Amino acid sequence: MASRKEQKKSSSRRHRDRISGLTDDVLGHVLSFLPTKEAARAAGLSRRWRHVFGSVHTISFEETKGERAYDWYTYYVQALERKSCSTQLLDDVNAALLCHHRCAGLPVPPRSLRFAFDKWHWWDKVAVDQWLSYVAPRRHVGRLPELHLDMCFYVGPICTASDSDSDGTDDDDDDDSGGAGSDSDEETKWRYLLPPRLLSCAALRTLCINSCRFKLGRTTLTIDLPVLETMRLTALGDSGESIQCLISSCPRLADLTLEALWNLKRISVLDKRLRRFSLRCCHDLKSAIIDAVELKLLDYRGMVPAGSLLSLHGLPAIIPSCTIDFCRPLSKEAQFVRFRDFLDKIRSVAHLRLHHQSLESKFFGVAGFPLFSSLTRLALQGCIQTHHSVDALRMVLEQTPNLEVLTLLMERSKEAYGDINIPASILSIPC
Repeated sequence: MASRKEQKKSSSRRHRDRISGLTDDVLGHVLSFLPTKEAARAAGLSRRWRHVFGSVHTISFEETKGERAYDWYTYYVQALERKSCSTQLLDDVNAALLCHHRCAGLPVPPRSLRFAFDKWHWWDKVAVDQWLSYVAPRRHVGRLPELHLDMCFYVGPICTASDSDSDGTDDDDDDDSGGAGSDSDEETKWRYLLPPRLLSCAALRTLCINSCRFKLGRTTLTIDLPVLETMRLTALGDSGESIQCLISSCPRLADLTLEALWNLKRISVLDKRLRRFSLRCCHDLKSAIIDAVELKLLDYRGMVPAGSLLSLHGLPAIIPSCTIDFCRPLSKEAQFVRFRDFLDKIRSVAHLRLHHQSLESKFFGVAGFPLFSSLTRLALQGCIQTHHSVDALRMVLEQTPNLEVLTLLMERSKEAYGDINIPASILSIPC
């Protein structure tokens, strides 16, 4: 019979906290998958966890849309003191970075910084500059981990095309000075200006920026981003020439997303092979030339594109995935002809997501629907207005002979009245 002392040792081994026995860098990596505030609360578990948050490599805080919409007190009553309307956001990010600063001897520096302002005000510029000066200049390739930045200075819709009366068929315009939806020079001047040192951060791996500017000079500012692989540019106030220069200065770029860039007229990415390309709500863009040899995912949202909008060079035999979404439903036969020409360019896709909003069978009499012989997965999302929408679905399925998975997200149109009578002749699809 075991003695009481041996039983006590056996019981202590069974209840031993093995997680707390891990190193700080391992615990910090685990906590980095939690929301930042939840990871910070882990410091209250025990004395062992008190400084573990200093090893968390991901810092993420954001405001919600309209969070400060009715905060008139700060802007007017306290205007002389220039108190920030985003006090909570600033305090959270400052506290997280100060914790890393106090634990400077730990092996894991911040690798990812994400923040989102409901609506940034220029009073907060000093705070943002301090954040970037802490996370960016310390980076050197081969010595410290890569850096991922996601900075949003406005939370809200980026596209207002659905509220416009234009059908997106305006004539081409060679002027690169701006688009119909672009901000005025006065509004652009008050946007956050990225510090020049950020565009020469040698360890920057991901750069996502929303509603700011970087203001490239003609001779003074140089861009050096040798390891940047992922870039998302949203609602920038810079010229199309500056945006092209920024993209061309990233030799390892593989994932590019362009959103609501009103000043961008033409873009060319032939000097690098993208694996993912997203083009969303760039309504003034006239031409996008892409090297598509290694393209895995294509994402388009906007007006019905003209035939010359997208040029895919070296398109592979099969495109793994493609998503198409229109800001407004098709309404004219000429639009469907352009839509059909656009589908012809991606007819080798294997997985297609089509957000058509409204698709009528009458358009198929104009140009027909292309044959997708490689398509195995199809997702259709849109409105059912009349029985012609159901007939259009039948025509689409007839052109996808190798389809294996079909996903339908259909809803009744708000403009439809009464019951929709579907003729029996269009309810059967030969397989």
